[in-house]
Amino acid sequence: MAVAEHRRARRAEAVGVAAVAQSFALRMLRRARRSGVRFIEDDRDRSLTFFKRRSGLFKAASDLSALTGARNAPIDSDTSEEDKARITSLQNELFQVEKAKATEDKRKDENMARAKEIQETSWFSKFVYGSIEDLDAHDLFEMYRELSRIRQEINDLSPTFAP
Repeated sequence: MAVAEHRRARRAEAVGVAAVAQSFALRMLRRARRSGVRFIEDDRDRSLTFFKRRSGLFKAASDLSALTGARNAPIDSDTSEEDKARITSLQNELFQVEKAKATEDKRKDENMARAKEIQETSWFSKFVYGSIEDLDAHDLFEMYRELSRIRQEINDLSPTFAP
C-alpha cells in the first residue's frame, strides 16, 4: 500500500509541476503581432516607437557602412533646410578629400614601384639604398669613383664666376 500511495503522490506532483508551467506560459504570451503599419494615436506610444525605430535605422546604417565600407547618413525629415545644405556641403567636401587621398595613394604606389624597379635593375642602387655595412672595399672605391665623375661633370657644366 505504501507503494501505491507513493505513486499517487508522484503523479500529483507531476500534475502540479505541469500546471505551474502552463500558468507561467500563459503569463509569458506576447501580444499578437500587428498587421500593417498605421498611425499610433497615443503620444507616449508614438514617441517610444519613433525613438526605437529611429535608433534601429541608425544601427542599420552603421552596419551597412561597417559591412560594405559605404558612406551613408540617414537624415531625419525634421532637419532644417540650412542643416541639409550643410550636410550636402560636408558630403561634397568628404568626396573631394577621399578623391585627393585616392590620387595621392596611387601616386605613392607608382613611386614605390618605380623605386623598387630601380633597386632591382641598377648596379648603383646598392650605394643609394643599401647600408654602409653591406659595402666592401671594392664597392666603396666604385662609389668614390662615380661620385668624383659626377662632381667633375657638375663643375664642367656650371659657369665660372670671377671674383
